[in-house]
Amino acid sequence: MLISPSGKILNRFNVIDFSVIGLALLATFGVMLVQSGMYRTSGQVIKGEGEIEYTVYIRNLKSLKPELFEPKHKLSITIRNQPRGAVEITHVDNRPKRASFMGSNGKLETVQDPADPYGYDTLVTLKDHAMFTNDGYVTEGIKVKIGLPIEVEGHDYRISGVIVDVHEAANTAKTETSKKAS
Repeated sequence: MLISPSGKILNRFNVIDFSVIGLALLATFGVMLVQSGMYRTSGQVIKGEGEIEYTVYIRNLKSLKPELFEPKHKLSITIRNQPRGAVEITHVDNRPKRASFMGSNGKLETVQDPADPYGYDTLVTLKDHAMFTNDGYVTEGIKVKIGLPIEVEGHDYRISGVIVDVHEAANTAKTETSKKAS
């Protein structure tokens, strides 16, 4: 019998001691694999870091104040229900809601929607610091990708939108981080 009634393997080794030795050997083997470059840790995947800009589309924003967002101001954001903190607004494109109709000349015409005078479609570009990975941009542990829901929050508002563009900021140099196994 391999394990005796007293809890010893081959009547020599205690089961607990044998388990601890086995776990230590597995951990040592795992460290050797990571250091050899066969497997990568999350720190080795980072290619660099720098400033990124992402544009948030807020559809049909209802507000009496169309100048709600102003460049150079900061606001708090929440991505995927994870608070991110304050980021800087770099650009705002605020357009009144439009309505389309067929004109008397047979051409399609658009005008500000008379049924929705307080409705706006807004694009807000935000500047943030991120790490660059093979999989995209990561800011404060949150991946920033097109299509993600985002909430922007200021002193007197909390509004939902969606990320429609993500790119490296034009005026920033990418800081390379080299992660080499010793």
